[in-house]
Amino acid sequence: MDKSELIQLLIEREELYKFQARVYRREVDKKLIDTIKSLEIRSDSSDLPEALGVVRASAANSEDPLTDFAVDYARIFLGAGIAKGIAAYPYESVYTSRDRLVMQDAYEAVMKIYRANGIGKLDADLYEDHIALELEFMGILCRRAIEFAEVGDKKALEENLELQKEFLKDHLLNWTKEFFDSIRSCPGSNFYKGFASFTEAFLKMEKELFDL
Repeated sequence: MDKSELIQLLIEREELYKFQARVYRREVDKKLIDTIKSLEIRSDSSDLPEALGVVRASAANSEDPLTDFAVDYARIFLGAGIAKGIAAYPYESVYTSRDRLVMQDAYEAVMKIYRANGIGKLDADLYEDHIALELEFMGILCRRAIEFAEVGDKKALEENLELQKEFLKDHLLNWTKEFFDSIRSCPGSNFYKGFASFTEAFLKMEKELFDL
């Protein structure tokens, strides 16, 4: 892969990571719906465009997507209105700690990684091991990799890509399968269920990219 191809790949990965971070970070708005409608996917796998198609169809079939998907978001990710039932709490600690609680070992681990890489609090309202922040961190690393590639800093680029690989393996791939399964098990529209499949397919591609 030559320099221009590498940079283009990193740009596409950065955009997809940041797009997905926005999806899981807060309720949809008109700008996000417009982005979904216009998003173009280049992939050798059919899984990614098929999942995006499910999301687009759900948005198209809703008379009031902003309200409908805000209700879905609150029910699925915040457990709003649920006395007994399934929710998909978007924190790594919930899926990797013995008592399924927030702010456990995974939270401490990713916070140390962020701080070691000069990244402060990414969101005042979210714990560091939230799915949106882990995706955003990978997007930040992609942006830095682009800058290293552009100036020809081979050593910094190699270290950056190794950090991406380790974070992907130790964190994003460590818990998200159960998380995505939980989203698909929740009641509601296909909007976030489609996004779960979209991110799952994307992370599978990332796993193959890094030969994990």
